Amino acid sequence: MYWLFRNLRFLFLASTMEFVTANDQCRTEVNIQGMALKRSVFRRWSVAAPHLCDVKCGQEIACQSYNYNRKYQICELNNRTKEARPENLLSAPSWFYIRRLNGRAPLGSIPELPAISCLEIKASEGKKTISGKYWLDPTGTGKAILINCDMASGDMDECKYNISDCHVNANCTNTYSSYKCTCKAGYTGDGHSCSADPCYHYHILSDANRKSSYTTSHPDPAFCDSSFLEGWYRFVGAAGTKMPTTRVPAYRCGTDWSGWLNGTHPTVEDGKVRRTVCFSDRSTGCTYTTYISVKNCGSYFIYKLFQLNCNSRYCGTD
Repeated sequence: MYWLFRNLRFLFLASTMEFVTANDQCRTEVNIQGMALKRSVFRRWSVAAPHLCDVKCGQEIACQSYNYNRKYQICELNNRTKEARPENLLSAPSWFYIRRLNGRAPLGSIPELPAISCLEIKASEGKKTISGKYWLDPTGTGKAILINCDMASGDMDECKYNISDCHVNANCTNTYSSYKCTCKAGYTGDGHSCSADPCYHYHILSDANRKSSYTTSHPDPAFCDSSFLEGWYRFVGAAGTKMPTTRVPAYRCGTDWSGWLNGTHPTVEDGKVRRTVCFSDRSTGCTYTTYISVKNCGSYFIYKLFQLNCNSRYCGTD
């Protein structure tokens, strides 16, 4: 009879987990049957009884709560509570969930237990959580840093502490509980990925002998664009402001086979378009053609050009 009484008493204690603190104040955590906190488990053991799982939790500074499986005697330690991650408390037959009873470190209070945000700390520790510096790891790098949290709003300044994922060529603007990334002038993208806007990054073509009105003088050697590096180019100055869109006869532009745009220029709304360049022969045809990209930058055009055969050249006009 004594053995039965002792074991019934143990089961009652394991179920309610009531302890008396140093101040003789009774604190109770009631387990939640048939539930377990998922995606927060950092340790797993086989233990014979629930109170041993509680002991294991007490030995781990990062333990916030635990799950216990009575059927298979499995103990899982969590680094979060259901208050911090309510969406992760899921149905789990044979399991129960319970928050750590004694000595639980508040989330974000130590570098071994960083939160992902100020709002997560506020959810975990309650509305009375005071503003101040807390340990956070917002990007999940494993490196906790001290960040000032405004608990009235739950906000932190990701931009100030350089913990945003904005691109190196983007500006970071703090917003409530988040931030906004915007590519800097001369770059395009969503702020998280920014690439150079060709309207601000291009090569200049300015030679007067490149203009379509320039007649190639023989026996002087003809120019050619055989040394061109692939990239964006803009016609300026004596070379003109754009590529001609009407036929340019051969032996113009300082070369033999004059290159002109066989198509219209795009509008700004068209964005980058593909166009054909014809290199005129001695008659009315093309010695050969090639494809280039063209972009309207508002007040001027740019062209993505490639290396050509000799003696060929891209022509300019006004």
